[in-house]
Amino acid sequence: MDPVCHSGFEGTWGYIAQVLKKTYDGATNINNGTIAVLGANGTSNSCGGNWNTLLTTKYLTQFTAAPTVNFYNSATDVTNFFNNINTLKPKVIWIPDNWSRASTVESIFTAKAEVIADFVNSGGGLFANMGQYGWLTALLPSAVYNNGGCNGGPEATTDGSTDFNLTDTMVAACWHGYFTGNVGTLKTLARWRYPNATTSGYVAVSIGGGSVSLPSSFTLAISPTSPNAGEDLTITATAQTLAGVPQAGVVVTITVSSGPDAGQTLTATTNASGVATITVRTNSQGTAVYTATATVNGVAKTVSATVNWNPPVTTTAAPTTTTTEPAPTTTEPAPTTTEPAPTTTEPAPTTTEPAPTTAPPAPTTTEQATTTVVVTTVPETTTSLVVEPVTTTTVHDHSTHDHGPKLPKTGSSAYFSLIIGFSLICLGIMLIQRKRYLG
Repeated sequence: MDPVCHSGFEGTWGYIAQVLKKTYDGATNINNGTIAVLGANGTSNSCGGNWNTLLTTKYLTQFTAAPTVNFYNSATDVTNFFNNINTLKPKVIWIPDNWSRASTVESIFTAKAEVIADFVNSGGGLFANMGQYGWLTALLPSAVYNNGGCNGGPEATTDGSTDFNLTDTMVAACWHGYFTGNVGTLKTLARWRYPNATTSGYVAVSIGGGSVSLPSSFTLAISPTSPNAGEDLTITATAQTLAGVPQAGVVVTITVSSGPDAGQTLTATTNASGVATITVRTNSQGTAVYTATATVNGVAKTVSATVNWNPPVTTTAAPTTTTTEPAPTTTEPAPTTTEPAPTTTEPAPTTTEPAPTTAPPAPTTTEQATTTVVVTTVPETTTSLVVEPVTTTTVHDHSTHDHGPKLPKTGSSAYFSLIIGFSLICLGIMLIQRKRYLG
């Protein structure tokens, strides 16, 4: 886009600041981190101020730490820059708007179109916001920059908003040209209806993208784009003419310029399709820069690719000698209810077994206790009578002996004799007792 500031009365510096910052952040080939301004043609530009003031107050205001900006203004300076670009190593090339840039400088841009393409294809950033764009047509013959415009608008497209956070306010300016034809991988970032704002079709006022490639006779491609340390990385170099004719037999040398395995050099030769394939591997993580050199169509070419090696993927081998039975995945749940305690207690007995009030009855068997009464005769002088009954229980075993003749039946003379004898004993006892009480 060509948002010239018209001596300061337009605010297109906001567009410049936004795109410059996003281009700088999107460049993957950091190099030395500088911005190279080509063909500024003096100390001031069309925004109505000198470069030092505009950089400080307008263009670099979105940077937390402003990068170094180097100027290459004259034709000699620009030529020397392109001849030594691999030594100077800027991160971004900026071709700014300038109404009075010399035509000789514009012709150098066209002559060095492939150098510009190689720089972009190596991950560098390019911002061109005014000029004749001869270098673009040199790379894309069907792409045409047309003079005309400045009739209002323009407006940001979805791609412009997505890739560069552009808004309609940022791109509103008096514009002086638009692009038509085949612009390759470049997308429309800002557009407007031309020549009639209401009835005409849209034209591309600004083209570009957050990730693009430009046609070149020598390109590099990497796969995978985000490798892990320990994996193979395939680098594919392609040599051809700008018209796309393959160049076979081109020797390609790839050197690890920085990062893991820095200094390593590998070579390969392009086949009939103009393609050379080289496989590299590293066991270290980090950012590596692979620089490929070759002579294509008699011109020395240098293209770089930046690769971020991720940490290696670690795997744990399953055991091969033992197998452990996995623990059960479920556990027997504890009972959800608990056996309730008894709600009643067995009452204590309300009565107590009474003690026997009488002695146990005598045995009912025919075995009878033998009672022996011992009578002690006390002299006259004694005042007491001692009667010591002795009870002796004898257990008889009828199976081992006999009682002899059976007792006489009731009413026999022996029976009566026994009764009379017992009676006399009792009488004697009574008399002794009576004497005691009388005495």
